[in-house]
Formats: sequence, C-alpha cells, structure tokens
Amino acid sequence: MRKLIAISLLLSSGIAMAEGAQSASDAWYERKQLTGNWGGVRDSLEDRGISPFLVYDSIIGANVSGGIEAANDFTGQVYAGIKLDLEKLLGLNRTTFKMSMVNRHGDSVGEFVGGIYDPMTIYGGQTTYLYDLWLETTFGDNWALKLGRISADQDFAVSPLYAYSLSTAINGPIRALLLENAMTSFPYAVWGGRLKYRIAEQHHFQIGAYQIGPNMWNYHDHGVDFSIRGDDGVSILAQYDWTPKVLDRPAHVYVGVINSFYDFNDFDEASTTDYFARFYGHADVEVVDGLKLFGLLTYSDQDEVAKTPFQGSVGAIYKGLIPSREDDRTFFYATYGGLSNDYGRSLGEDVDFEAVYELGHRFQIIPSFFIQPSVQYIQKPGGTGNIDDAIVLGAWIGASF
Repeated sequence: MRKLIAISLLLSSGIAMAEGAQSASDAWYERKQLTGNWGGVRDSLEDRGISPFLVYDSIIGANVSGGIEAANDFTGQVYAGIKLDLEKLLGLNRTTFKMSMVNRHGDSVGEFVGGIYDPMTIYGGQTTYLYDLWLETTFGDNWALKLGRISADQDFAVSPLYAYSLSTAINGPIRALLLENAMTSFPYAVWGGRLKYRIAEQHHFQIGAYQIGPNMWNYHDHGVDFSIRGDDGVSILAQYDWTPKVLDRPAHVYVGVINSFYDFNDFDEASTTDYFARFYGHADVEVVDGLKLFGLLTYSDQDEVAKTPFQGSVGAIYKGLIPSREDDRTFFYATYGGLSNDYGRSLGEDVDFEAVYELGHRFQIIPSFFIQPSVQYIQKPGGTGNIDDAIVLGAWIGASF
C-alpha cells in the first residue's frame, strides 16, 4: 500500500521536482516531444518508471478524380496514456503496465471513393474511449507474456514499414485479416493475451488468443464494456519471426496463421461458418543504405467468409533519399486485393480485384513533428468495375507532445 501511495505522490508532485532550467542542448527543434523535458520532470518521472505520452495526428484527404463523387474531408486522433515500469515502481521484475485512451474525430472521403480500403487510415471509431489496459511480464531467459485489453495487431501481422501509408490497404495489420472480422486492430481493444518465446537470437515464436464477436468494433461503449458474451468467439494466432542478415544487411521474415472459432455469416446470408483460417507472410530487407523493400501475402480458401481471399502488397521505403534530409522517408506502396466470388454474388455483381498504389514523402520537420503529402491511385474501387478509378490526394500531419 505504501508503494502505491508513493506512486500517487510522484505523479501529483512531479512538476514540483527538478525545476532547474533545461540544458542549452535541449533546443525546441531537437526535442523528441514538442513540450520538451518539462524542466527535468519528464526525465525524473521516467527514471522512476513513469512514462507519459501524447500524440496527435490528422489527415486531410481529397478525392479529386473518379470514385463515386469528388469530396474532401479531415480526420484526426489523439492517442495519450502512460506506461509504467513496475520493476522500478513495485519491484515486479521485468513487468510493464500500459493504459491509454484514444479520441478520434472528423470524417473520411472513403465513402465517396467506394473502395474496400479507406484512403484515410486514422478514420474509424469517432469518439473517445479506452484502448490499452494490459500487463506484460518477461520471465526465464526467453519468455514474455502479455494479458489484458489489447488488439492483436500490437504483436501479429504487422511491420513498422507499413506505418507510412495513408491507406488502410497497407497501414496497420495485413488488412485482409480484418475484413472478415477475425481480429481487431488499433484502436479497438478486446480481451486477449500473447505468449512469446525467443528460440534463439534471430528466431522468435509467439501465440495469442483474442476475443472476437458482434461487439468487437463497437466504439459507442467508449471501450469500457469488459463483458464476455455467450455468442463471442476467439481467434488464435501463431507467428514465427526470423531476423537474419542478408549480404550483411538486416532483414525480417515472418509467417503466421489465424484460426478463428465463431459463427461467421456466409455471404449468402443463409448459412454460417463456425471456423475460419487464413495464412499470411512478410519479408523485408535493406538493399542499400537507407532503402528497404518488403512484400506480403495472405490467403484463405474460404471464399464464403473471406472478402479478399488473396491479398498481396509490396513496398519501398527510402530513408534519407534527399541530401541533407537524412530523417525523411520517401515511399511507394502497391496492394492487390482479390475479391471473393461469393462476396460478389451477395452484391449481385461480378467482382475481380481492387488495387491501391501510393507515392509519398514524409518531411520530418523536427524529431517531434512531421508533414507527409501523398497521392493514391485506386484501381477498380469495390472490385466491380462500375466505379471509375480514383485519385486521392492527402496530407498527414503528426506531432508528439
């Protein structure tokens, strides 16, 4: 109890600590957070195991050609919370606790494009709600366990190389895994857990189980409905990661499978499927200094449930392409999503594929602030061929406080 009281005192009195002036080297344009070190308070808190964070980002998008109709809009989000090192605070060896909230606001031009991938990736769940509420502990030499309110994409089917895209075709977890409601992604939290084992320095294996069900995308309860209902199901993911060197350059390969146990509605709406499986894989490598290439594939043979039985994506991210701008990223992404014939029949349409191509550049103005324009070309939105190919212009702005 005394330790818990001490934590409260640290949080409430932290601003009164370390009130000395910031060092001359802590210029505003060099800070990792715009608000700086709070006169030394931030470092003091982190030394004690308390790491607060706040990030704001927004996307302005405009469908300027094709799609259903021309439109422009704005969407934004606040992501804020605290991460606690419980070894420092409570003496719990190698244990971390995280709690966070998300506020999303604004709208997307996605409905005016008519595709299956949204061109404004931070759209969805336009309200304020609780997200992270989990505990992770490392034990033995090679094991790590995470439990609580989380989303599967914190650990599975994802790569930091996806994070520069304005389109959900790339950004986040491999999108096909979400379209049949087999898992959630940021910022939709469910009950779940993940166990990771380090086989060797370059080899890791992890397995996780996550709640799915009719309320998995419900943001109207603000993330505080912790119930597990009788009609809920579970998705079990297993993934192997390998981080070798290829010609003495870093690479990353992962392969995985998702197995979902739940009464999925088939596209014919006359029957259900109580089991669903999908395989996925990713590989990336740095081919020259600063340039990384990647590719991903995912496949399911259950066309009666999978909207996109096959998805393939490739990408290139170049850090420091422009001389004197070594922290900028220039990127190109391309995604092909092959649509299910069963899904097409449910629409009364013949469907084929939707493809998204995106080219952009992130200007890292200072470490705590970026501006990122991009252009997307969306081929066959919705996959029917009835909607003209679309061009979407966008700009993403982000800041860490």
